[in-house]
Amino acid sequence: MGVILADPDTPFAERIRTGFRYPLHGSAPVTVLAITLFEAIAFFPGARLIITAIGWIAIYAYAFACLRRSADGYAEPPELALEPGDRAGLALVLVQLTGTALGVLATLWLGIPGFLVAIALAFVLPAITMSMAFDGVLTALNPLTWFAIIGRLGGQYVALFAVVVVTSLLQSGAQAAMDDHGPRFFGMLAYFAVANYLTVYNFHLMGALIHHRHADLGYRPEAEALHHALHTDDDALLLRQVNHLAVDDIQAATGLLTERLRDGLAPAPLHQRYRELLRAQGRTAELLVHAQIWIAELVVQRETRRALGVVSDAMQVDPSFLPDAPDTCGPLADTAAHGGMARLALHLATGYLRTWPHDAGAPHYGLLAVRTWIGLGEPARAAELARALRRDYADHPIINDLETMLHLLDQSPGAAS
Repeated sequence: MGVILADPDTPFAERIRTGFRYPLHGSAPVTVLAITLFEAIAFFPGARLIITAIGWIAIYAYAFACLRRSADGYAEPPELALEPGDRAGLALVLVQLTGTALGVLATLWLGIPGFLVAIALAFVLPAITMSMAFDGVLTALNPLTWFAIIGRLGGQYVALFAVVVVTSLLQSGAQAAMDDHGPRFFGMLAYFAVANYLTVYNFHLMGALIHHRHADLGYRPEAEALHHALHTDDDALLLRQVNHLAVDDIQAATGLLTERLRDGLAPAPLHQRYRELLRAQGRTAELLVHAQIWIAELVVQRETRRALGVVSDAMQVDPSFLPDAPDTCGPLADTAAHGGMARLALHLATGYLRTWPHDAGAPHYGLLAVRTWIGLGEPARAAELARALRRDYADHPIINDLETMLHLLDQSPGAAS
């Protein structure tokens, strides 16, 4: 089975929700279970402190490997924890243990002020941990680095910290529950299992956030670089082959591109050349089908500007062309409106309303069309559409906006009642 890659455009809130399944994939459950069973030895008299410390080191080392792998764009956990000579991983273990110990001791020694110090340490600890994954040890220990990371990530960092706090409370609750109920050995075993599971989950989220915001953090995920290295040269070679073949056999050249595009993740030059070859052969039906497929891919990749270019190109072939799904058409209408492409926004918005009148987004795009008509200096058409929307969506929240617009439009000399 091939390597499974994560989508960097997946919202971080979604990664928080789905990340709970991460410690159940690949080698993670076996690793968590093995470390938990090892830690259970601490129940028996003897080297309890040493066993617990080794268990902490082992789980933090593996969790840090999960962070790095998630930051590099891989969806599955790693097979190994620390590689030989991995100073950053070893330093991370020491930082985690030191930070945790300082937080506990500050609270014990200083009371309320110490508790505030513990909260501050807990707040910056994820930033230190994340920085170690891509900046190195010395940079990660610089307070300016912490504030830079927190500032760039903003609300998503706060969400990450909230998850860390909640999972810490879950661990404490689990420990209290296990101490009060059932045999102590099995209670301790269950606590270690919960704590280790949540540690892997937290570190995975840190890596997922790095991956999601890698452009803002100046980090290039390994998976992206690997994919680029594997495919760029092959696609460039293919494009040269297609151009050479198209001189004598344009159909064969088109067939080569057809096979490549079916594999997905093709770069824009291949798509553009494919459209040129189809247009040269007058294969308009295939040109429109390809436009639908490529536009949908571009919207998923959040390349809506380029997708609008494909829409305009397809409209030269068929002026009535419209993306074939509301999830594709809607974002393009919004982008066109915000980008000053009024006619294109109007075409997409009215097309959306006409094609999917019962879709939840239809009233919004109807309202967008009214505003676009007004912006184009067509108050009569704006008023006509606004009245139709008022009739068709009388119970929808847009009714207030429509009433306001109609009141202003009725006073306009160009809007007939």
